[in-house]
Amino acid sequence: MFKTLIKGTFILTITGLITKIIGFIYKIYLSNVLDAGTLGIYQLVFPVFGICFTMFAAGIQTSISQMVAGKKDNLSYIKKIMFYSIILSVCIAFSLSCLIYFASDIISVCILGESRCAPALRMLSFAFPVCAVSSCINGCYYGLHKTSVPAVSQLLEQISRVAFVYIIANGISGGNVMIMCITAVTGIAVGEGVSMLYSVIMILIYFKHAGKDKNKCMDNQKSHILSPLLKLSIPLTANKLLVSLLHGMETILIPAMLKKYGMEPEKALGVYGVLTGMAMPFILFPSTITNSLSVLLLPVVSEASTKNRGVKRISSVCIISSALLGILSTVLFFFFGADMGSLVFKNQAVGLFIEILAFLCPFLFTATTLASIINGLGYTHITFIITVIGLSIRILLTIKLVPMQGISGYLISLLVSQLAVTAMNYHYYKKLVKNISE
Repeated sequence: MFKTLIKGTFILTITGLITKIIGFIYKIYLSNVLDAGTLGIYQLVFPVFGICFTMFAAGIQTSISQMVAGKKDNLSYIKKIMFYSIILSVCIAFSLSCLIYFASDIISVCILGESRCAPALRMLSFAFPVCAVSSCINGCYYGLHKTSVPAVSQLLEQISRVAFVYIIANGISGGNVMIMCITAVTGIAVGEGVSMLYSVIMILIYFKHAGKDKNKCMDNQKSHILSPLLKLSIPLTANKLLVSLLHGMETILIPAMLKKYGMEPEKALGVYGVLTGMAMPFILFPSTITNSLSVLLLPVVSEASTKNRGVKRISSVCIISSALLGILSTVLFFFFGADMGSLVFKNQAVGLFIEILAFLCPFLFTATTLASIINGLGYTHITFIITVIGLSIRILLTIKLVPMQGISGYLISLLVSQLAVTAMNYHYYKKLVKNISE
């Protein structure tokens, strides 16, 4: 089991690193062709995508992973899971697509506070149904502990998105930054479409080959799929939706509070664009490893806890590795972040943000791993409560500090909230594994 975890993490990490590098180069390209304000508009649509993704995919994908992990050798059962989950996910996604498309003007003005986001939201809505299909298939592969297909799918999505934007934008933008922005959002839908096609082809091939094994096709017991799927996915979706809403609120608050600080609207969007579109990708680059680990830890820990075998050993190695990666990242970004940011983006503010955000790394990476372990042990309500508390701290501090201190107030809120989240995750992790025998 431990070897499976290492192998899966390695595959996801390698492809994740390639994807991150491509995405990083893409961010540099966008920062050169978009001004800071338009980059801020581009970043503002992602909370809407995050909230919608949570509703049509996040909870369902995790549920698929857990259900498949429990019956990896029952092909008929897995096929039923995939049928019901894809139908459910696509129906929700299509409904949200219609809502976002036709209410884009209202959402842009009344919620995001920026009317120029409307065309981008309309293009973004086309990505939802195709993303729903690939998310369900990826959830199945995570449950099977087969990470190559989700990894390649992620890589194809990134490559096709970047290629589309680069080719189309150079041909039709004519230097118009808003057309470029809308093209960049359209690229998300194109990338998700390519990813979906690949995922569908691969799952059909898997079913065909697995179907030759008669033992895997047997399903002697009457399988109830929809009821357990809903029982698992609804609480997960509700929990993740609240978290996504809080994330969205935080995102919208940053430029709003910067305006209260005294910044002009365009300047506030510019600072927000520099922080989220330039500095944060630097800080999150090493998280490719911990994110890959956390995706695989949930089903692995869940299976290990059921068999009462190897939980402490797997968890300890993963936590220590995440903490060490975080410390190394902090040293790298604190001493060289300013030079790297200025060199890559030709923006002094990026370097300053990277230096400050460097201290997030040990807490951020460790907390991600701890949360996945706690979820794998079946205590998802604990990580949900911790996440909500952390986001609430960040939002309250943002409202309090940013109008007085500007963007530095938000950076302080990030550090304080992440420290609190890591401490709470570690406390409950120690409490939960204390009585687990090896």
